[in-house]
Amino acid sequence: MTGSSAATDHLVRITGVGSAVWGLALLARGREVWRLVDERPPTEADLAAVRFLGTRHLVEGVTQAVLPHRFQELYVGIDLTHALSMVGLAAVDERRRRPALASAAVAVAAAALTLVARRR
Repeated sequence: MTGSSAATDHLVRITGVGSAVWGLALLARGREVWRLVDERPPTEADLAAVRFLGTRHLVEGVTQAVLPHRFQELYVGIDLTHALSMVGLAAVDERRRRPALASAAVAVAAAALTLVARRR
């Protein structure tokens, strides 16, 4: 069921706005967000990854907010793929474990909200 009811669209829009806000936070304050999650300062490579991730969240979130009934499977697929990649990173890179798991948690939450909306 791909549901496009008003309630479904509303929840998917809220999820999109949340993702866009998260993306903006990563773009504007990536260093500070990193420090909230990990006591070590981010490297330049870490910051590049944070900017990339922030851009992805912003683009996906805006698209989701504007077109909530379109691409729902894609949103979920992107978020779950990202979560899996972050769990993999956490498994092999102790230094980046906490930020990777935090990023995975955000992605799983976004995917879960979209799936809940689809089932309404």
